Amino acid sequence: MAVERCDSYERDAVAEAVRKCVGHLGGMANFVKPGQSVLLKPNLLRGAPPEKAVVTHPEVVRAVALLAGEAGGKVSLGDSPSIQQLAATLPKSGYAGFMREMEIKAQPFEDVREVATGLEGPLRNIEVGTPPLDADVLINLPKLKTHAQMYMTLAVKNLFGCIAGKRKLGWHLKAGRNYEYFGRMLLQVAKAVSPALTVVDGVLAMEGNGPNSGAPREIGVIVAGTDCVAVDAVICAMLSIDPNVLYTHRAAREQGWGVTALDEIELKGVALDEVRVDDFAPARKNDLILPLPAFAKRLLRRLFTSRPHVDAQACRLCGECMRVCPVEAISMDKRVKIDYDKCIRCFCCQETCPHGAIGVKEGLLARMLG
Repeated sequence: MAVERCDSYERDAVAEAVRKCVGHLGGMANFVKPGQSVLLKPNLLRGAPPEKAVVTHPEVVRAVALLAGEAGGKVSLGDSPSIQQLAATLPKSGYAGFMREMEIKAQPFEDVREVATGLEGPLRNIEVGTPPLDADVLINLPKLKTHAQMYMTLAVKNLFGCIAGKRKLGWHLKAGRNYEYFGRMLLQVAKAVSPALTVVDGVLAMEGNGPNSGAPREIGVIVAGTDCVAVDAVICAMLSIDPNVLYTHRAAREQGWGVTALDEIELKGVALDEVRVDDFAPARKNDLILPLPAFAKRLLRRLFTSRPHVDAQACRLCGECMRVCPVEAISMDKRVKIDYDKCIRCFCCQETCPHGAIGVKEGLLARMLG
């Protein structure tokens, strides 16, 4: 694991910070051999200007692509955005220029292949996009952001983008309000694609109402590592967050995959105390985890858990939230209506709203106890 300061997206500053981080891990030649195919997997939730902190900044992706090319790799880039096609997302996110300049091919994740996880039950097989599976080297490039459902989207969560298109909605439907189950599924995706290297864009992060409509927050770091779980744990520690709030972290500890204990992680570069943040605004808590009977949980869940809330003034009635809702809990006439009895709190609507019109509203009890 390595952490380096990077206070701006000025090209030379990003290139130096990325080179230092990867250098602490043995250099890019430790991961990429001449002639190997290298797939870069950034966070491209939707086409958004880089200053909005929705996507992995193009300068970070460019810097990693440059190192992979110098090592002799044949570099391509892929993702499965939630809203637009990949081809439409790239120019809006500032990627088209450097990809054209560096002759980096875009690979949408359309074809899939089934991967056996070794688990029993519904998680025993997962369909993953073929480009991440077929690449000789997969490099994971997350954006440091909050996430309404999973609390944070970091190294493990970013790899959910390896699930092709509408199959993402199918997993939300299977998981329902069981966030523990969804966290276990995300871990299985990470295990299936097993990135060789993760480089996190934490220069300008997103706090609060992430992953689409939160507030940009300057953190000023690049983080790199070979273990997705350890990367997430270190970033949580840097933000003064207990990593055990992450459903993916709990799943990793349960399954014994990745390093979950901070004292077992070797950290190079700057010390965590030098970049620690004590006032990072988290996503609102959305689940109720108490040892109660099912009927009591159902009652308290309505009063305690957060839910998506539509800002009528910001809503443009585009219908995107209706399209992505896996349980068809959203209807629209002269305004958007959410059936909270059907809503499974997957927050797909909040995540994909292109106008930032859907936020997260805490339950009554949560506000009272607040």
